[in-house]
Amino acid sequence: MFNFNHIAISVTNAEESIEFYKKFGFEEFKSWKAEDESIKINMLKLNSIVLEIFCYKEYTKLPETAKTTATDLPVLGTKHFALGVENIEQAKEFVIKNEIANDIEIKVGRLGKPYFFIKDPNGILMEIIEED
Repeated sequence: MFNFNHIAISVTNAEESIEFYKKFGFEEFKSWKAEDESIKINMLKLNSIVLEIFCYKEYTKLPETAKTTATDLPVLGTKHFALGVENIEQAKEFVIKNEIANDIEIKVGRLGKPYFFIKDPNGILMEIIEED
């Protein structure tokens, strides 16, 4: 009956964020902006994942607790989103080669999957995880 529909994030610079997510294969397919330019919405898609990007002219900064998993995971609410890969080492090489992040530590999660985290231009945590 139900299918996953989208993930929504809020950013300070829509164009910068769109370019960041395009590096991972997302493609923009829809956009809208208010007449007074107080808000812009851009929709990006990667396979069946839809990423909805909100960009408000006036925004509230990301709280300090949301900047690392150690301080963010104990706080109630949505935490991050993840992109799955076949090979975590190749994903790490891609991220470093494309200058997305350079201080990457691959860890093995409690459920046995290798993963690492990076941050988008707004400090939003994004997990890269090896799939079965």
